[in-house]
Amino acid sequence: MTGKIKLIFFHPYSYIGGADNSLRRLIENLDEKLFSITFLSLNKSYLRKILSKKVTFITLKAKRTFYSIHELKSIIEKYEYSGKYKKVILISNQNFANIIASFSIPNNSNIKTIFIDRNHLDELSFYKGFKDKIKKKLLKLLVKLRYYKADLVVGICKKLSEDLSEHINKKVKTIYSPSFDRNIIRKSNKKIKLSNKFKYILNVSRFSKRKDHTTTLKAFKIARTELSNIKLILIGYGPELTNVKTLAKELKINKDIIIVNKTYNPYPFMKKADLLVLTSIYEGFPNVLVESLTIGTPVISTDANAGASEIILNGKGGELINIGDYNALAKKIINHFNSPKNLQKKTKIAQNNLFRFETKRHSKIYTNLFKKI
Repeated sequence: MTGKIKLIFFHPYSYIGGADNSLRRLIENLDEKLFSITFLSLNKSYLRKILSKKVTFITLKAKRTFYSIHELKSIIEKYEYSGKYKKVILISNQNFANIIASFSIPNNSNIKTIFIDRNHLDELSFYKGFKDKIKKKLLKLLVKLRYYKADLVVGICKKLSEDLSEHINKKVKTIYSPSFDRNIIRKSNKKIKLSNKFKYILNVSRFSKRKDHTTTLKAFKIARTELSNIKLILIGYGPELTNVKTLAKELKINKDIIIVNKTYNPYPFMKKADLLVLTSIYEGFPNVLVESLTIGTPVISTDANAGASEIILNGKGGELINIGDYNALAKKIINHFNSPKNLQKKTKIAQNNLFRFETKRHSKIYTNLFKKI
């Protein structure tokens, strides 16, 4: 026995985004003398390039999460019965992975399990069609029925935790996402080519329906009629990119939009931007708001469940709008560029409270949990 604690992170689909950045920041700050870390995913995680010296990465053979139960169970048993570790802990991420984890724990096992929910339950109330509706209703039911298997359930903001706790009739511990990372200030200093003739609005989010770029584009069109010197920068990747481009052309604003398709370092654009907007329909904890505030760029966000209002202190540290209200967003954009001091003051207030999301604070909380669970 090494005396180390084996941590198995199960994150089926590992891509650039908030969930992976949170896991990266957690793992980077864990003590290698205390923990041996394995990372399981169905795809080749981009985190390999960053954490390969610290983490054993395993790509599961299953093509879909549902089919990974047997393989996941085998890996868990291998570590549990190896006799090498003081304790083995499975940490699964996001509701569908948590359900699979609940079926993968061997009977009479001493494995400890932590389920982390990163999206509010609202996620399961938005459907792409009939099949998706059935799938999400089933998933919501399974969350209710299967989360009892976890030794600990974690939510990444208070509202998410409260609503999830009520749904599963089990205590949910809130641990904020580790998004206050001072390293991004250094990364933001990289030079980029943007004209100084314009003021820039930035949206950093995956091109998906849940991020509702339609609201961003419609608001920008309205604001553009009064503010001739603004440009919109969209950074992201995903299935809705073509639709975003098509809508921009239909709204006749495509020449005023800069699209950056997939970058590992959006922070120079944040530093250059005069404003960041986020128009998500639902969220868990939008890391991008904290990152923008860390750099000092003001934010406007939809008041989607759950984390945005907590990050910007219910409007004291930034602006909030109702979901889909592009007229309100346009008005706030115009107000900001005509009178920027108000939102700049709010940004300072938000910055003074970012310690709640500090990366090392987050890792210390988890280190204590791993020891005690």
